[in-house]
Amino acid sequence: MELFLDGTSLHDNMDTSNFAHVIFQNVGKSYMPHAALECHLTLTQFIKPNPKDWVGIFKVGWSTARDYYTFLWSPLPENYEEGTAVNRIVVFQGYYVPNDDSEFYQFCYVTHKGEIRGASTPFQFRANSPSEDELLTVEDECNSDILVVTTKAGYLEQKVEEAQREKEVLVKNMALLQQEKEQLEVEKEALQKECEHEKENCAQLRRESQEVQNSSQALQEEKEEVKKRLKEATARVIQLEEDLIGVTQKGLQKETELDSLKDRVKKLTAEKETLESHLKNEKDEKELYKVIRW
Repeated sequence: MELFLDGTSLHDNMDTSNFAHVIFQNVGKSYMPHAALECHLTLTQFIKPNPKDWVGIFKVGWSTARDYYTFLWSPLPENYEEGTAVNRIVVFQGYYVPNDDSEFYQFCYVTHKGEIRGASTPFQFRANSPSEDELLTVEDECNSDILVVTTKAGYLEQKVEEAQREKEVLVKNMALLQQEKEQLEVEKEALQKECEHEKENCAQLRRESQEVQNSSQALQEEKEEVKKRLKEATARVIQLEEDLIGVTQKGLQKETELDSLKDRVKKLTAEKETLESHLKNEKDEKELYKVIRW
């Protein structure tokens, strides 16, 4: 199975091939032997990465995944979301890469099941290419003690990719901040409405409090009036009780006088009856005397 393809034909075939699930970016035509080699790749949304997936350097003309020259594990990307594309970089140390042997090689992405899911355009390891003006030595991002030789174009493209990733992160953060801002605006509006409602409640409570105070003052005045009237009524009751005692005493006195008068009337009645009896006897005697004379 030979994958010695130029960039155009490979890209056209990848649209319908499993090899398009992982795309190798910025692949040079040649690299320095025994120098650290950066491999840039994009995991598309069509592949679900696994910690046991790996990237290998294969000599063109390979037939199975076991025909690799060397390989590196491809760890899971940080904050990976399934169904999204993500860019990755793996670095082959210089002592693992081939010598200047005029052979063509290519990167291949191999899954944990041994399936080839991506292959790069071919390249060579040549000591005299690229030129020194095109090369750039930079520190490995993961280990400052390791120097990585890369092309200026590759380095610039890497920086562009990093800037693009940073831009995407910033855009996402801006979107999140915009959502948070809109949410805060909604909460602010709700709080303003609630504040206005509470202000109206406070005003209503102040009015009711004033009414209660006014009612309390009126009740206090009414209470004082009632106390005054009660005092007057109490004094009147005391006076009436005293008058009642006086009238009662006078009544007792009159009753005593009445009893005395009754006794006198009784005596006078008895005397009257006695006198009337004597008078009748006198009349009877006179009549009898007249009869005798006749």
